[in-house]
Amino acid sequence: MKMSGEEALFCCVDGGASATRVALYDGTGHRLGLTVTEPASLTLKGADAWTVILRALDSLFAAVGLSGSARPDIRYGIGLAGVSNTSQRDAFVAAAPAAAGLHVATDAYIACIAAHGGRPGAIVIVGTGSVGYRIEAPGRCRLVGGWGFPVGDEGSGAWLGREAVAQALHVLDGRYRHRPTGLHRAIIEHCGGTRQAMLAWLFQAPSGRFAELAPLVVDHALRGDREGVALVSAAGREIDALATLLDPSFSVSLSLVGGLAEPLSPFLPERLKRRVRAPEADAIAGALRLAQGKAPAETLSYAVAS
Repeated sequence: MKMSGEEALFCCVDGGASATRVALYDGTGHRLGLTVTEPASLTLKGADAWTVILRALDSLFAAVGLSGSARPDIRYGIGLAGVSNTSQRDAFVAAAPAAAGLHVATDAYIACIAAHGGRPGAIVIVGTGSVGYRIEAPGRCRLVGGWGFPVGDEGSGAWLGREAVAQALHVLDGRYRHRPTGLHRAIIEHCGGTRQAMLAWLFQAPSGRFAELAPLVVDHALRGDREGVALVSAAGREIDALATLLDPSFSVSLSLVGGLAEPLSPFLPERLKRRVRAPEADAIAGALRLAQGKAPAETLSYAVAS
């Protein structure tokens, strides 16, 4: 295949807890291809995330007529969940293949770069998990939340699914304190319908599997289900809390990103709705900036109570 423009190749990765997007660009910034594959979160995969990324990259090479011999010429821009854990990040970087360049950051960093065109701004990621993130100055960033499932991820898909399942288990036991709703029946049916089936479902349920229940919760909320509305409204308050911790004075641009950002938008507190602006681009655009060396290295600080 004849490459257009400069001969550089950029592999751009946005890896989370539910799926990973891998895109290949030529030296002019033209996208050659994009594929979606399994999760590459370092929390889930560790250094084995490279297996996921390189398998996807090989499929892109085959699709556009490039041979694997071009791999050492790749410049990588990689944003992954779990990179804020420095030991996981160091192990991942140490396992890297030969490459022309490697830039690794959190998935929140590339999403925030893309959302605000590289300028200072804030995002709340609302997907399988949740995290609040702010770029305060080039490369200098602040993170709130991001503790992961099951102790964190408030307002996320996994959190919504877990809360709904907890209620459904109480309904199945006959100890739920309120009248069951259609949401509870739908959750019980989805998870197998019996105590034994639900035990088996729970035994094999990582965060992504709980997050698969979030559309059920949102759908019932949109139809006026009492408990569905209560759950998504609680999720909205958790998202608002992350946004407020990032920017108490409401002084910077804020975007919500992730697969649940749009479905949950009707249930956000009004003050948050007024603040939110659509992101300029998606996270892959941020990964491309990273790969091209157009984004400074990420330096994180954390919200700490005084």
